[in-house]
Amino acid sequence: MITLSYAKGVIAFDKSAAQFFEENFSSEISLRCTLFALFPSELAAQINEKMTFCKKGRFQTHTYQKNLDAPVFSFYIAPIISENHKIESISLSIEKTQLTSGNEENLLLKELNYKTQFYSNLFYHNPDAVFLFDQEGNFINVNTQSARIAETTEEELLQMHFLPFIPEKEKEQVLKYFGRALKGESIDYHCSFVTAKGTLKYLEVKNFPIVYQQEIIGVYGIAKDITEKLEIDRKRRADKQMLRAIIDNIPDYIFVKDRNNRSILTNKKFANNILGLDDLKTNSNITPLDYFEETKAKKVIADNDLVMNSGKAVYNRQDIVEKGDGSQEMVLLTKVPLKDAEDNVIGLVGIARNNTDAFLQNKRKDLILKTLKAFGDKRTFQDATIKTLEIFSHELGFDYAEAYKLSANNIELIRTAYWPENLDLKEGDSESVRYKKDDGLPGKVWSSMNIEIIHKEDNTGLLKNMMLNETESIQTAVGIPIILQGRLISILCFGSKVHRKKIEQSIYSDVSIQVASAMERKLSQNQLSDFFQYSPNLIAVIGLDGFIKMANPAFVKTFNYSKTEILSQPFSTFIHPHDLDKTFEAIKQISVGGEDFEIRCRQKNGDYIWISWRFSRFFENENIVYIYGTNVTAIKNHAALLRNSEKRFKALVQEGSDHIAILDHDLKFIYNSPGTEQLYGFSIDQLSHTYFEHRVCSDDWSKIDGILKELKEGQRIQLPSYRVKDQSDTIHWIETIATNLSDDDAVGGIVLNSRDITEFIVQERQLIESLKRYDIVAKATSDIITDYHIASGIMKASDTLESVFGWTSENGSFTSEWWNDKIHPEDFEEVRKSAQDLLKNSIQNLTIEYRFRCADGSYKYMLDRSHLMLDSQQKPIRIIGSLQDITERKSHLIAIQNHNKRLKEIAWMQSHVVRAPLAKIMGLVDLMINYREDLDNIDEILENILISANELDGIIREIAVKTENEL
Repeated sequence: MITLSYAKGVIAFDKSAAQFFEENFSSEISLRCTLFALFPSELAAQINEKMTFCKKGRFQTHTYQKNLDAPVFSFYIAPIISENHKIESISLSIEKTQLTSGNEENLLLKELNYKTQFYSNLFYHNPDAVFLFDQEGNFINVNTQSARIAETTEEELLQMHFLPFIPEKEKEQVLKYFGRALKGESIDYHCSFVTAKGTLKYLEVKNFPIVYQQEIIGVYGIAKDITEKLEIDRKRRADKQMLRAIIDNIPDYIFVKDRNNRSILTNKKFANNILGLDDLKTNSNITPLDYFEETKAKKVIADNDLVMNSGKAVYNRQDIVEKGDGSQEMVLLTKVPLKDAEDNVIGLVGIARNNTDAFLQNKRKDLILKTLKAFGDKRTFQDATIKTLEIFSHELGFDYAEAYKLSANNIELIRTAYWPENLDLKEGDSESVRYKKDDGLPGKVWSSMNIEIIHKEDNTGLLKNMMLNETESIQTAVGIPIILQGRLISILCFGSKVHRKKIEQSIYSDVSIQVASAMERKLSQNQLSDFFQYSPNLIAVIGLDGFIKMANPAFVKTFNYSKTEILSQPFSTFIHPHDLDKTFEAIKQISVGGEDFEIRCRQKNGDYIWISWRFSRFFENENIVYIYGTNVTAIKNHAALLRNSEKRFKALVQEGSDHIAILDHDLKFIYNSPGTEQLYGFSIDQLSHTYFEHRVCSDDWSKIDGILKELKEGQRIQLPSYRVKDQSDTIHWIETIATNLSDDDAVGGIVLNSRDITEFIVQERQLIESLKRYDIVAKATSDIITDYHIASGIMKASDTLESVFGWTSENGSFTSEWWNDKIHPEDFEEVRKSAQDLLKNSIQNLTIEYRFRCADGSYKYMLDRSHLMLDSQQKPIRIIGSLQDITERKSHLIAIQNHNKRLKEIAWMQSHVVRAPLAKIMGLVDLMINYREDLDNIDEILENILISANELDGIIREIAVKTENEL
């Protein structure tokens, strides 16, 4: 026995069927296999034809014999009526027999008996009501189920017509159906039915004609009580309406798809927002290809197929939903396989909950954390800024980004960073990209101090030529001000190639403050780091365990130990033994901001240096203290030198030829050195408390009066040269350095350090007169004019070149190589560098002196004044020069310098060398005058006086000879 479905093939079979096919047809029967897979093609076609007739309710038989010697197979095909009164499958019974002429009649009788049994089972044992009408509509045969539905007996029912059971309003229509069946049609319909007890029922009826010898003699009927089914359908519709009301009012997106990704069910929100439909009836059977662009649709279909094929659900996956209006929402998406009663996946159910607010909040937190991490991890502010631009671009979907800061004078914005680092949309280095207020997107943000968004489609011109590559450009840009406490820290600009990209401004507003704080903190850290790294002072962290924990480069450089050596030894090893007690006492009495203490510390070479230490901050929990130190060795050494030099200074002041004076606030003399008498011809007592003004020529006082009165405390200045009169009205030129030490208790006034420069003034005037004469001579002569063409390297010179240097050429032209060869080797490098600087920096004018070789091999000093000429594009093209022979002037100046040098030597001998023996004589004479009676070695003293007198005489003679030779 085999049960065959018209749609699904074999749906049931017994063991004998499997054995039959294996033995007779060498085939293997299985569920869902077809006739053509079981039988030879010819037999399969014959059985398929029989099944076609059987579908119309007709019992079929068939015999098959492969050849004369082969067995005969008898096939009995009976229709199977399903619950919906339709024939959707058949029962196939196969018997194997040896056909002979004697048993052919028995086969026919067997077939007839089979049909009779089949009819009897179909009629009397059918679960539905089966009945026969005559041509008038009277019941002529009924089964038990017919009487049960009519709520009467079979006997009573056979005495009745069908119309009394039909409600009045439906009788006409049912009679029409009955008439059509009498005409040979097979009719399916629904109608109401009132039982003999008055119960209202609903039937599903099938009528078809009874044909005997080609004539219709009645109507065959099958009726199914669908009252309960209709009630279930009504409740199902009510439940469906309730379900629709529920899902349409749920704020989530709900959708159901079949295996082909066609919509089975969607709620109102999905239909309106995603599909863009107002009528829910129109959204059935549409796929993602109907409401998403192709790439997005294929991605969604692939994701749906993965869920349906794997049978694994997806729960609360974060995803982006693109709405019908082009906007986007962040959702938590759940997709669950939809299964039938047999646990087969027939589709999926999807729910998406709008999670945009939570997503944006998490996005804000994520951006803030990543930004803070970037500014914490990156070493420099610029690296941290670039990383921040990268983070924002990746997280928010941008393709390009820039950062700007205010210039130091707050008049323009300067670009500090851009991302990607290999894609710069602006020409020049980063700091050359600048914007004024209201200029470009950065300038607009600066002006408004608000987030600004621009789109290329708006034709503002601000996104012109912003090409990311050969085909794509910036279409949408946003500028964000980074503000902290009302102060603009930075401006971040982001660009996207997406047309009219949606910008979630709330994210940027919330994150801006955190980014500003991170930037400000990073700037402070960089400044502190720079202070630690580059401070010339010694900075270290020491632990109370006796070891140095950290030291800055200045510390390492000062002591000349390696960092490892400094950190691995107790700090006491670097301290002078005599200063250890002082150090430990200071640590014991740690006082932040306390007094400095000075100790000697050992360098790696064994030398000790003086360091002034101060404890900066003590961290008690960590048992460490920050210390700052200053190398005061030089100060200590200078103090010792100062003490030693005080004596020498006193000797110089008392015995030197310079005039040292101190003026009070009224510019009166309160102190004068002994040199005063030589300068002014007045004694110290005569000058004391007299006005300095009275000593200065009235014409010169106005030049220095204001300077002295406005001289600030601690300020030192050289006064203009001025004249004074001595007691005999002789004029002296004075050069003075004035220092205001009024607040110094030891001085209490303005210190004047003066010297007589009368001789130098005379020499200077002689020099000026000489220069004037030289200028007159220079004007009377002609300079050499040159014209150098940079591109060709050819220089043209005036005819004066021949008269000055003796060089000639046919057309007055010379190459640059020829000219460079004539410059003195010692001057060439300086001239070359100056010329390169002239061309590189477009310096308009250059004046330089150098030696130039003449035709006879000698050199002359030249003063070269050059003027650079530029073309319309500001590129150098020519150099016009004027060369002046300054050989004579140069020689004259050198002679004067040598002369002055020898005069200074004579002056120095007068003021220093003479003083040594003279001081010795004066000291010895003082001993003899004041202590003669106590001296036992007068002869020795007289001998020393004589020796000193001879020394003095020799020095005076040497000075006289030098002076005579010089003058």
